[in-house]
Amino acid sequence: MCGIVGVMFKRPANVGGYLHRMMLALQHRGTDSAGIAIYTSDGLNEDEYVLMVEVTDVPGAMGEVGNAIGRAGGDIRNIEVSASKHGGVGLNKYIMRVSNTGMLKEAVKNINATAVGRVYSYGHSIEIIKDMGTVDDLEAGFSISRLTGTHGIGHVRFSTESRVDRRHSHPFHSDAHPDIAVVHNGQITNYNKIRRKLERRGYSFETDNDTECIVHFIVNELKQGNSLSRALKASVNELDGPFSYIISTPAGIGAARDKLGLRPLMLAQDRSGHYLASEECALIGICEDSRPEYLKPGEVRVFERQSR
Repeated sequence: MCGIVGVMFKRPANVGGYLHRMMLALQHRGTDSAGIAIYTSDGLNEDEYVLMVEVTDVPGAMGEVGNAIGRAGGDIRNIEVSASKHGGVGLNKYIMRVSNTGMLKEAVKNINATAVGRVYSYGHSIEIIKDMGTVDDLEAGFSISRLTGTHGIGHVRFSTESRVDRRHSHPFHSDAHPDIAVVHNGQITNYNKIRRKLERRGYSFETDNDTECIVHFIVNELKQGNSLSRALKASVNELDGPFSYIISTPAGIGAARDKLGLRPLMLAQDRSGHYLASEECALIGICEDSRPEYLKPGEVRVFERQSR
């Protein structure tokens, strides 16, 4: 019974504040963990990337992560450090310069190979922030309500299958594709079949959470040249079980609901943008539109930024 939300603005705005308020309204749907993926409006150079890295709070940890980046040829331009309210780990934001994407992926691989670092997300604009506990815990540690950007997604978790820890919390991203993330409510009942198919195609799974197969499935479709809309439609046809999910890319957000409509997902829009949530209570006071609608069973929607 997880809760999922998404916002897509026409212009950069206080995305974190909107996600925070919407997630608080859905807190009753789960208190195991909370997280967001936000797309910042801060422009990076073509050779610069942002890495969100969980770093264990032990002596020498930051140096070890820095060395991992250096071995890949990365040049750290800036570091922002924040700490979990629960202690034990920090979430560091690294701005890194590399000359090619191969070096970027090598840096991610090196960090994940350490005993003290784990990359939550990487790309030109995405920042994934997630932690154990409630939305208030996430806010206390990382001040998500202050973040600005163009769009984002959020999640509150009630675990029904996989472990309750930071690695299994949402949003999920894919190491095979920068700047992409997904939040999900429900179960993928043919998860093992889909996972084996994707593993044969070279996708690596970090957890046993069924949500991870959604993000890899969509990435696989995109890599075959399909649009986000076609990729979402393919997922509705091939993924079994009760589910609704929201996926984010640098261009916008997309949403899908299972063919039987067993997991809810509502949407609304106003002059400022588009809004998605598991329940209407998350849309009240957020959107000027007083008539939100449910996605129909099997329906997909995509909201993308207008090219300048």
